[in-house]
Amino acid sequence: MNPPKPTALQAIMTIMLTVGITNHVFIIPALLQVAKRDAWFSVILSIVPFALLTLLIAYISARTKGKSLPDWLESNYGKRLSIPFKFISAAYFLGTAWFALFDTIMWTKVTFLPYTPMVITAAVLMLICLIAAQLGVNSMAYASGVLLPFVVLLGFYVATVNVQYKDYHQLLPLLEHGWAPPLKGIIYACTGLFEIFFLLFLQPYLKTPLTNKHFMIVGFILVGLTLGPLTGSIAEFNPHEASLQRYPAYEQWRIAGFGKYVSQTDFFSIYQWLAGVTVRIAVALFIATDIWNISKKRQRSALLLFYAVGLTLLCLTTFTDIQFQHLMIRFMFPFNTGLILIVTLLLAFAVFISAHKKGESGT
Repeated sequence: MNPPKPTALQAIMTIMLTVGITNHVFIIPALLQVAKRDAWFSVILSIVPFALLTLLIAYISARTKGKSLPDWLESNYGKRLSIPFKFISAAYFLGTAWFALFDTIMWTKVTFLPYTPMVITAAVLMLICLIAAQLGVNSMAYASGVLLPFVVLLGFYVATVNVQYKDYHQLLPLLEHGWAPPLKGIIYACTGLFEIFFLLFLQPYLKTPLTNKHFMIVGFILVGLTLGPLTGSIAEFNPHEASLQRYPAYEQWRIAGFGKYVSQTDFFSIYQWLAGVTVRIAVALFIATDIWNISKKRQRSALLLFYAVGLTLLCLTTFTDIQFQHLMIRFMFPFNTGLILIVTLLLAFAVFISAHKKGESGT
């Protein structure tokens, strides 16, 4: 007997962990370096393109009716479109997994495991993600339902306990250096927000199709996940100091205490970070494998293992933390934003043409 499929709520919780780690942690240093004090305003400005992209994704979701995107493309346009889409999607999700893995092991080395070889850290984390991906989307959805409530509670805790150190006057004056910094920051804010795109790949495994309301809820949450730690970092450390920090969200934990006798609670951030990144990597591995429609379990497991070993070995690259951060800010984040935007526009166009050919309404 097959287990019940995940619900829309479980999908939202999975996305909150999968995409939330990007919005909450990864893109904040880039936003602060590029836009400084106006970084939070960049997020506000990015709501406009994000809302438009979300509408397109909701439109694609409604028209494909919960069907796998490669299968839909193949049934409507043949393999000439579905095969390139599979390669692009698999490469994108594997890149996403590597980025999350490398940044995580770099964080562990910088913060609390300085003498542990990076390959050991990467191998242990990848093994956990490999098991989760092998078990399937159901296991990741159920795990998200267990992990997420504690992640959220800890997030509210650190935000509340650090209020005494925050000065929200640091958010102003606005546009101190003109419009260029916040406009440039939009690209980086959209990097995380545009990952709502992941829902298109999860929808075939859900119990019921996603509705416009679900996309609106996820969009609202993702904006909040970016604004919260970003404004908190500026208010606590001032824009200049926050822009110099490698992990501003983690630094907020380092000044949070618990009562009279516990002065350090940054170990809670380890739980938050690992919960998000484990689900993110597992989801990326699962999608990059499942997109090939491999029916034989042994071949599917072999491909998953190949991905996992390859990504682990890639962590042996000689990137320093500074070089990796430069790579993210100059290339990876802008590329991800552009790729998701272009793919979404092409999919929406393909869906519109298909509906028009069938005589359906384009609304």
